Amino acid sequence: MLALLSGTVFAQKHNAGEMLLGLNLGTNITPTFGKVTGSGIPPMGNYAITFSGGLTFDYYLFSWLSLNTGVFSYPGLYLLLDKDITKIEWENTKLTDWAKAPVCFTIPIMAHINVPVLTFLYAGIGLNLNFPVSTLVEGDHAGETIGGFFLGIPIDLGFDFIKAGKGGGRFMFRMTPEFHSGGTVFLTGFMWQIYNFRLKKVGR
Repeated sequence: MLALLSGTVFAQKHNAGEMLLGLNLGTNITPTFGKVTGSGIPPMGNYAITFSGGLTFDYYLFSWLSLNTGVFSYPGLYLLLDKDITKIEWENTKLTDWAKAPVCFTIPIMAHINVPVLTFLYAGIGLNLNFPVSTLVEGDHAGETIGGFFLGIPIDLGFDFIKAGKGGGRFMFRMTPEFHSGGTVFLTGFMWQIYNFRLKKVGR
């Protein structure tokens, strides 16, 4: 009965047991990041802009539910301002005291669903494991801009353009709170799965 209801209510764009390999590009930014690039000095707060690119692997447990993982390169710039920098005594302060520019090796662990009836809608939530391995900044204090391991919680809502039995792309709007030792940032942006290749076709 459960299988019958699942087949009736949920999308048949995918079948249980199918696997997909996807090529991905994305970017995220804090909504307040414009204060950093404006004419004034940004006030206290947390600011960030990030980019990502890599591979994802999807395994469909049911026609409507998939588990996802992958591997990404994830560079970003973070300004974690816990003080009013207009009042900083610059002779005793380095940029690296409040700026980080890590390049991370990132592993996502996520679950997504194809929304019932509206099969083109795609939503999910998960966990990003971010391991900083390098930095975008060069110089004597470059090592201080790498930072330590941090977690993110990506939340997706988007569109699944993959056709039944074939490959295709997806486009997702993404919100990601990230938890750093110096504070929490709330990023918004998108993830574009340029193309997903089917590695296993079931029941076609």
